[in-house]
Amino acid sequence: MSYAQRMYALNHDQVVALAIATGATNWIHIEGLKGNGKTTTAYMLDDALPTHKLCYVDCTSIEAGDLGIPKLSDAEDKDYVRFVVNEALGLHTGEPVILLLDELPKASRGVVLPLVRLALEREMYSAKLHPDSIVISTGNLAIEGLGDTFQDHQLDRMTIVELRTPTAMEWLSNYAIPKGLNATICSAVKENQDLLQDWRDVPNPEDNLHIPHPQAVGRRKGVTPRGLAKAAFIMDNREGIDDHTLQAALIGTIGETAAQLIMTYSQLMNQLPSLESIKNDPTNAMIPTTASATCMVTFRALATVERDWLDAWMTYLNRLDIDAKSLFCNGVRYPKYNKKKQSMIMQNKQFTQMAIDLGYMFTADKV
Repeated sequence: MSYAQRMYALNHDQVVALAIATGATNWIHIEGLKGNGKTTTAYMLDDALPTHKLCYVDCTSIEAGDLGIPKLSDAEDKDYVRFVVNEALGLHTGEPVILLLDELPKASRGVVLPLVRLALEREMYSAKLHPDSIVISTGNLAIEGLGDTFQDHQLDRMTIVELRTPTAMEWLSNYAIPKGLNATICSAVKENQDLLQDWRDVPNPEDNLHIPHPQAVGRRKGVTPRGLAKAAFIMDNREGIDDHTLQAALIGTIGETAAQLIMTYSQLMNQLPSLESIKNDPTNAMIPTTASATCMVTFRALATVERDWLDAWMTYLNRLDIDAKSLFCNGVRYPKYNKKKQSMIMQNKQFTQMAIDLGYMFTADKV
């Protein structure tokens, strides 16, 4: 990885825009740190291109013989062999596809060679990709030492871009809030933005104990965007799990210090009003006493609010401070927020009045 490549590293939206603009002719290879959402770009492309079919190929789990099999044919009494391609590649459909060659540089040589030709020439075994198809591949940065290598002539065939790790706010607005991830996890990330710091910006690993760092002795786990999503699932399903088991699961997912941080935030749940109290008595439901707890109740509403108690929530929200109102309003306006919820909330009279009273929140301000 060159200094220039890192300086011009792209976020998820930029990678997707590049693939849409040039992916029909240029093979885009996406490099990035482990767990930072490289594969997610393919699913974002799938959402953005409803006319295309997503075809996912895990290049590390296949051998050369999995790419196609021989089929006997005959012509004027002369037998010959034709190869039939694996349906996972999408060449058989005749329709535009988004072909994701995941972890391509870690694949065996017998797999890499034909797939490199496919990515460049868009053809394999006489089967051709639809002209509008997009080909992308993913891999880790060489600096991580995970075995990602291409030969020089192969590098010349691709457009290589680095996908940078999202900032805390990007992760919240583009992924966590739209996906309705656990409020405890969202609050911890919002208030501890170093959870998603790139380890290359931390020369001394002791300066950030949360992140995976190759120079940290004995630090087997750390926080990645992927790990946070898995930790959110654990928190959502903690019923029936004692705190000892919960913390063990979090340590095994995002590392020791981050797990301790999440456990601390989870204790704030006692300061949150129940959803039933907000729905049934929004003017008297308990108000959180800390900023962290206020974040949590707001994130919870973004993920769960429905039409039948939206008025009650807005009544309750009007009792909270301006930061909570800003967090909720900006969460609703994010382009990737649930469109059905977004439309429902923006048509609510109380929400409309709040937007008028605090109109600055619909400029370029961030959470």
